[in-house]
Amino acid sequence: MCSISGFTWEDKSLIRKMNKILAYRGPDDNGIYTNNNISLGHNRLSIIDLSKAGHQPMSDKDGTIWIVFNGEIYNFKEIREKLEKKGHNFNSNTDTEVIIYAYKEFGPNCLSIFNGMFALAIWDERKKELFLARDRIGIKPLYYMCNGKNLIFSSEIKAIIQHDIDKVIDLQSLNSYFTYRFIPSNKTIISRINKLLPGHYAIFSDGFLKIKKYWDLEWKISDKSEYYFINILNKLLFSSVKKRLMSDVPLGAFLSGGIDSSTIVAIMSKIMDVPVKTFTVGYGHETDEFKYAQKVSNFLSTDHHELLLEYKKITRKLPSIIWQMDELHSEITMIPTYFLSEYAKKKVTVVNLGEGADELFSGYITYKIGANMFKPVPKFLKKLVYIWNYSPFKKRDRNKLFKFSFTNENILNKYLTCKNPPHYPKNFLNRLLFFDIKNELPNWELTRADRMTTAHGIEGRVPFLDYKIVELSTRIQARYKQPNFNGKFILKKLALNYLPRDIVLRKKQGFTTPMHAWIKENLEDAFEVIFFNNKKPFFDYNYIKQLIQKHKALTKPKPFKHYSFQLFILLFFDIWYEMYINDKPIKEIEKMLAI
Repeated sequence: MCSISGFTWEDKSLIRKMNKILAYRGPDDNGIYTNNNISLGHNRLSIIDLSKAGHQPMSDKDGTIWIVFNGEIYNFKEIREKLEKKGHNFNSNTDTEVIIYAYKEFGPNCLSIFNGMFALAIWDERKKELFLARDRIGIKPLYYMCNGKNLIFSSEIKAIIQHDIDKVIDLQSLNSYFTYRFIPSNKTIISRINKLLPGHYAIFSDGFLKIKKYWDLEWKISDKSEYYFINILNKLLFSSVKKRLMSDVPLGAFLSGGIDSSTIVAIMSKIMDVPVKTFTVGYGHETDEFKYAQKVSNFLSTDHHELLLEYKKITRKLPSIIWQMDELHSEITMIPTYFLSEYAKKKVTVVNLGEGADELFSGYITYKIGANMFKPVPKFLKKLVYIWNYSPFKKRDRNKLFKFSFTNENILNKYLTCKNPPHYPKNFLNRLLFFDIKNELPNWELTRADRMTTAHGIEGRVPFLDYKIVELSTRIQARYKQPNFNGKFILKKLALNYLPRDIVLRKKQGFTTPMHAWIKENLEDAFEVIFFNNKKPFFDYNYIKQLIQKHKALTKPKPFKHYSFQLFILLFFDIWYEMYINDKPIKEIEKMLAI
């Protein structure tokens, strides 16, 4: 994908520094625009209209509207036709130029007609206003910092901290990280740096920042039959995949062999007149999905490629992976995604991914707990069971881990117990899905997918997260998503039209990693050196030492003994802190991990 950056003053040196540090997001072109009131920067990964006409920052004909844009607007050709009828003329075949004239015609309301993934910034010289916007689901990132006088923004935090700011850890966000594995809401781990939330836009003018929601989920459950929804979902998914084949560069898909990515590849195979290029990663471990991916590939006759990873290579590259991850994050599947993206870049520049299906149609085991387990038990007890299972560090663990006291701001609990919500679903399962679509999906899964693909100049697209499919999921009855522990029931019914029954109905495995074995073989003996030579002021290291000892005592992973996961979360924070707060070079941390 691309990167966007900017701020509301003129400084060519700073905007070039911001561009330079994000150059991997857009290796094909870069540019800046500045005047007394604005500095804009862009790195381009060329996907549509590879000519110089797609150069950014881009302006309208009279130079009053300037844009930097990251993403794709899949329906830009239809919008362009409507704008041409209104008298607008175009100099390129890009979606970027269409956004400019849609904004000139409709103002912020232009967002309601875009179908795509995007983060954008528009400087309106006429009004002296900066307009920022992010797509409905949060597929593309956008961070900002505002001090009441000026505003600075970028696709990633590492670009914002090129500006001379106080890099202070937000303690409530630190607590959230160890609670949820990510940081929900609009906060980040660094105080005063915020995320623009999905489905929101912001206008900055005269030192004042106004943020407004332009889209949200509305849970209006329909009484239509399961076959009705299967038919509608099939049409929408087929249309979504077809839109996401729009590309002037080579295109493929990541294939795990599970129902989500396999369904996407099956539909791609129906549409494309050449074999789909598919890519799978594994470790030579029992958790690998090589055999399932190969089975799907054989059935669909794809051009299939496999990547086998070694634990030592993972360990050496971990600092680079965390640097690319940017936001504080603990999704271990970032590791295989990083290496698979690097591998796939040799063949393609665009990949379709299966992200989003679990959250829309109830695929994770936590949903089974929340929706089915202990059915006669009151909802408040079911809620406690879910929350307990969800968090890698329970409240009692965090009380032992942290030296500071914290307010237990339980965002998940608010979603599950809110009595009079304007848009919340009544059904308990749908409330779990609602929380994850609004929080886990943009801040965990999509963050991982964005950072690990862009690290290697690849654009990742997510057909399941076309907003029309997301809206459809809020109308489907819970019993069609998770009946009797049968997750993604309605998606499985649809997938039977495209895939063999044994692939569709096999037990869910997920995009997994042999974390326990990897840590045992490559990191366990180094933990005390890594953690205790670089102590952070937030933690009780006696408790961390106990975790290390408990992990050493386990010969194999056991249910509810999450020491590997807990240590990985601590390790990620430790490495992230050394690079982002203490400015330690990646090479220095790599040497430390090679102990």
